[in-house]
Amino acid sequence: MKTPLVLAVAVSVLLCAAGANAEPDGARDSQPTNLRGIEREAVEPGDTARDAANALLYLPRESLELLFTATGAVGGLIEDEQVVPRVKNLLNPPPGEISVFPTLFAETGSSFNVGARLLARERNLASTLRMGYGGDEAVVVDSRVRLALPEPVPLALTLESFADRQARSFGGLGQRPGSDDRNQFNPGAPDTTAFYLETRERFITSLGARALEDAELFLSSSLTRRRNEDSSSHRDRGLDDVFVAGSVPGAGDTTRLVYTEATVRVDTRPWRGGPATGFLFESYAGRSHDADAPDHRFWRVGGRLASFHEVVRPTNIVSPKLVLDTLSRVGDWEVPFTELTGQPEFRGFDTRRDDVSLVGSLDYRWGIWRYAAARIFIDGATVAPRVAALRLEHLRWAGGFGFDLFSNTTLLGSATVVGSPEGFRVLMRFGVASGFGDRQHR
Repeated sequence: MKTPLVLAVAVSVLLCAAGANAEPDGARDSQPTNLRGIEREAVEPGDTARDAANALLYLPRESLELLFTATGAVGGLIEDEQVVPRVKNLLNPPPGEISVFPTLFAETGSSFNVGARLLARERNLASTLRMGYGGDEAVVVDSRVRLALPEPVPLALTLESFADRQARSFGGLGQRPGSDDRNQFNPGAPDTTAFYLETRERFITSLGARALEDAELFLSSSLTRRRNEDSSSHRDRGLDDVFVAGSVPGAGDTTRLVYTEATVRVDTRPWRGGPATGFLFESYAGRSHDADAPDHRFWRVGGRLASFHEVVRPTNIVSPKLVLDTLSRVGDWEVPFTELTGQPEFRGFDTRRDDVSLVGSLDYRWGIWRYAAARIFIDGATVAPRVAALRLEHLRWAGGFGFDLFSNTTLLGSATVVGSPEGFRVLMRFGVASGFGDRQHR
């Protein structure tokens, strides 16, 4: 039954082809001898404007090409978050490929930090090395090696080393440090915000597994050494200048802390780079102790909840998010001020410290083109000494807009403008992603 039908189709095709090639009588004699349009070279000699534009765009084009090809297992190394790349993107970059691209970090109130990142992969092994420099008080070196095994259960073993020197600030405890009795300010202090220079070295070992399609389990342990001293760029505003000497735990000390954490995370979004619908839940618990005095310890417990909903089009996403981080002290040991709970998810000025932090946000994000998206957002944040003491009457808020650059699996760069009652803040990041709920990298 099928043979006559096939023959009929073949004959029809042949007849159509013959008819298309057939020429009416006299057509050959009337054929024009030359049918040509206006010819123009792609680049004409002397086209200086086009040459100048190509020269200016050369570096961005090459950088973007390197960024988009360095995804998958290597992309997981770029992103400072506790995730295991999905199997389909696990081994994306060609084996043996080495990529180098520039990095840039800029933030209101600090100097530019520029540098470079090197990415390499060989089969299931990926590595990255990043170096950045922004002056004597803004130096960072970061190295990571990740072994990814896609079968029988996706696993990722990561080893990291990190060292940096950064000028930082501390304004005291509480949502309103100036009226919090726990802070002892010097009567003659020029301001209520102190500055210090922190030198930090950190080593992290982590193991992640994708137990289910959308669920990840993560175990990690780190050894972090911190040393804080007066900053030469903020004279007369050191910790002992602003606060009564001895009233800030850990001021002027060197600490060596071991922190071990277990995390479970459920993320139903099909990808994490661009706008996508889904649901995210994360919960963690970690224990930290002094490497020189194991009885000096505290716990970190917290979680985050976010949902991502389509508005009109699949690339238009509205996402509410709530983040709770807590620190529980054990015994009478005073936790160093550098380990107090901060608010990195708050996109305003992260200047509040305490034992408990609550941050809520609402984002509206929409795709501009394939690898870029824009967003508008508003954040609210508060801190307290315990969960029961959280209040909303002195809520700090910030709102703004920004643009994101991403690959299929990784947020690669962003530019954000934030406004709040404390002032405006401008942030630029290119070449590395910001973390989402990662205590080990704070």
